[in-house]
Amino acid sequence: MSNSDVQEELKQLRKEVAALSAARKKKTSSALQEYEDAPAATEAGETENAFKGQIEELIKLLQEEIRDMPAVTTLAVFALGILMGRLLR
Repeated sequence: MSNSDVQEELKQLRKEVAALSAARKKKTSSALQEYEDAPAATEAGETENAFKGQIEELIKLLQEEIRDMPAVTTLAVFALGILMGRLLR
């Protein structure tokens, strides 16, 4: 093998290594991006759904509590709350 043949093959090998490195980086970055996007979306969606479920449950409990209370007691408690709010100012 002559020196020029070795130089030519060395250039070709460097090009192949560069192409393979670029393909590897692209594949790694796309896989990493998919991994980062998926858990964040599912965690956010799960957290939002859990929060909505808790709020709906709280509202249902408050509605049941208000229905069970007599009207006069409810108005008295409401009036006391307003009075306390005015006095604490």
